[in-house]
Amino acid sequence: MAVTIADVARHAGVSRSTVSYVLSGNRPISPRTCERVERAIKELSFTPHAGARSIRTRRTGVIAMALPMVHGPHNQVQMPYVWAAMSAAQDAGLKLLMLTADDDGAAIRDVAATSLVDGVMLMEVQEQDPRVVLLAELGVPAVIVGSPDRAHGLPCVDFDFTAMAHELADHLLELGHEAVGYLGQAPEVFERRAAYALHARDAVTAALAKRGQRSAWVTCDGSPQGVRDSLSRLLDELPDLSGLIVYNERALRPAMDRLASLGRSVPEDLSVIALCPDEEAQQTTPALTSLSLPADELARLAVNSLAGVIEGQAIPARQLLTPTWTARASTAAAPAH
Repeated sequence: MAVTIADVARHAGVSRSTVSYVLSGNRPISPRTCERVERAIKELSFTPHAGARSIRTRRTGVIAMALPMVHGPHNQVQMPYVWAAMSAAQDAGLKLLMLTADDDGAAIRDVAATSLVDGVMLMEVQEQDPRVVLLAELGVPAVIVGSPDRAHGLPCVDFDFTAMAHELADHLLELGHEAVGYLGQAPEVFERRAAYALHARDAVTAALAKRGQRSAWVTCDGSPQGVRDSLSRLLDELPDLSGLIVYNERALRPAMDRLASLGRSVPEDLSVIALCPDEEAQQTTPALTSLSLPADELARLAVNSLAGVIEGQAIPARQLLTPTWTARASTAAAPAH
């Protein structure tokens, strides 16, 4: 049988109304009486009604992840972040509400107006994202996962794409690669000005140019035909291509198949570096060198930062995770010409 407020009151030797006031905070109760009630709650393993808890703390224990679900294969790239955020929220004693509509913030405005959530974690951020402006105007505790052009005072967590780009360029330059291709995300990702895609591409091409390396970049929808077309464009622009950076998980395996069909052996003829989770690179044939983008670590950092904002803690304006190398199995010295 479930423990009730009446049971707690009897155990603590107080009235039911006193227990309710301790839970709600609506009336001052002496510290000694509060201690007796809280001890009774603990000893009886009583779980207060969610409404009572929220009245007392003015919080719901719920955070929202604003992640427009892009239709199509891109969903499989989003899901690791969703699962990681759910796990991190659970560990923090929070529930996670998904806001999946691509509505420029209408869902965020709704949950803020009705106080359904304590804070919002903003995903799939665009360079100029109207949702960022909205959250700043609403004053809702929030954390941005990504780096928009302007954060409007909201804290951001992201991968350090600049550090990543310098690591890539230095590594390829040390191996003598002077012509490097970049296989990016699908065209629609760039069309909607997704910040992560633009920042990664721009950082890599800038780092290569700084070192005097020639580069070309293409979008790719990840399908076998799309990979064939994208690789053909890269090879047309850089006939002496000897290094390839792939930031597109769906394109990894089709790209390896296409290179094999062209007689380009990895890493003997072409060095390939993937920007993806470790397991994805290791499941490719051949296993690829990768700079890991740890979804779990980024999601956990975002959730913990949001919990801190909700608690009124000082959170750094920008927190960056530096990608880490896995075994460099698919890179080698550039072939002699």
